[in-house]
Amino acid sequence: MESMAASMAESMEEPVTFRIAIPPIEGVEDVPIAAVQVLASKMGFSEDRVQDIVQALTEACVNSILYSVSDADIEIMATAEPKSLMVEVSDRGPGFDPESVQSPDFETMTEIGVKSGGFGIHMIKALVDKVEIESSPEGTTVRMYAFL
Repeated sequence: MESMAASMAESMEEPVTFRIAIPPIEGVEDVPIAAVQVLASKMGFSEDRVQDIVQALTEACVNSILYSVSDADIEIMATAEPKSLMVEVSDRGPGFDPESVQSPDFETMTEIGVKSGGFGIHMIKALVDKVEIESSPEGTTVRMYAFL
């Protein structure tokens, strides 16, 4: 696997990008998640890092599906460069103010279970190296970066 990853990284003179659009239906997020998992592995990320990337992408996709208010597709884009992977999830949901999302209260969450309220955004930030969020009433884009 290491030689395949090394040859992929060496052969990438230009970024490699793919886009997948999915309907806001639970379960279909498995397709782009599997594609990103394979891409991250071939780039040379460790198994643990690949799982972190997959977990962050899963959370972003599930949030997009849960908060979707239309039948508009959710778009997932991944861009691989020699030393980084960027994964972007864009939806047409109602948006939110990323600055107003408070850190989750883990004690309360343990007692009453996970509800809405920002746990996912904080989890995503803990799993990848950099996160950018653009949100408006027309939709939200979560951009996640992992660096080799």
